[in-house]
Amino acid sequence: MKKILFLIFGMIGCVVLQEAPTVEISASRLTCSQTPEMVDGDLKTVGTFTAQGTIIKEFVGSIVKGVSQPLQYQRRVEGSLKTETLIQLDAPTYIAYVEVYPASTIRNLALDTAIKTPDGKLSFESVADKRGIKVEGTLPVKFKIGREIHYLQLTANALEDPENVRHDDEEKKMWIPLKGAAIREVKFYGRK
Repeated sequence: MKKILFLIFGMIGCVVLQEAPTVEISASRLTCSQTPEMVDGDLKTVGTFTAQGTIIKEFVGSIVKGVSQPLQYQRRVEGSLKTETLIQLDAPTYIAYVEVYPASTIRNLALDTAIKTPDGKLSFESVADKRGIKVEGTLPVKFKIGREIHYLQLTANALEDPENVRHDDEEKKMWIPLKGAAIREVKFYGRK
């Protein structure tokens, strides 16, 4: 019995060892029209998500049943807090994992993959690994993909831009513009 178990585990070990090693997909096979710096193969360049929104902070009063209520602090987003970018491979390719090299804090980072359907539409599928995480620091973060993909969409929340805040003391209002998070590189790894 021991010989049979040894033989079975030995064969499984050989299969695991013979699995094709992962290799980095060349940057020349990747395009990103919104932020080409994220896939140019150069860790010194930085691509930034495009943000389209502002946070408005203000004191607002209300009247309930004819009685004036005290001013309450309110915060709302005008535009969108969500930012995204789309990376395309030159052809559908099996991707084992991707590494994201951050250049700033990235809030609520999520990845989705897609392959074009026969009618030319993109059907996105979520990447469950580390979905919606907050990335801090500059060390790369690895996301397991494990499927054939043609497109990778990265989404993240925009960040507040405290250097460009605008105040209006008369209206008791403040406008805080949003800026996109920054990524030095997104590297793709597939099978040889």
